[in-house]
Amino acid sequence: MNHKLPDYSDLDFDDPDDYAPDTQICPFCWSESDERVGYNEREDLLKRACSSCGAFYIEDGKGKTIIIRGEKRDWTAFLSQNLGFPFEAVVEDVEGSDAELFGYENTYPFRCGDMVKVLDTNFVDDLCGVIAGVRKGRKKYAIPLCDLSVIDNSSLNHKLVDDYKAWFFNCR
Repeated sequence: MNHKLPDYSDLDFDDPDDYAPDTQICPFCWSESDERVGYNEREDLLKRACSSCGAFYIEDGKGKTIIIRGEKRDWTAFLSQNLGFPFEAVVEDVEGSDAELFGYENTYPFRCGDMVKVLDTNFVDDLCGVIAGVRKGRKKYAIPLCDLSVIDNSSLNHKLVDDYKAWFFNCR
């Protein structure tokens, strides 16, 4: 059975300059760059667009989202293509309970606050998400990207990793 989407092209939406900026987290890429771009009072429809991923959608007054343009992000591919490698990061979460749980707390190579150089993000683990290839000293390791924080707060890498972490912890 095919479900035909309603045609929203005939609807008039007010000008976004008529109200205060309304930025929220995009439901597609989890970037905080989703903005209200129009409202149709008669149908109670809110038109939104994300400047980060290009998604464009309409929300009705009942919480239903109608996708006009956009799709859920493939984080592994997106990060591999958009992060600037290598970059410096700090280990902010060691999943210390994992080290204790599996009995290797004395041999686990990371502690909170350790500095690493992120070399790549080539694969994903079902439990831990995107795995980063890192260098600590002269040795190479793999660690969940969610356990790292990009040191340069003003870099695009910092924003992309933070967006990924927001998605990973809230949506996967």
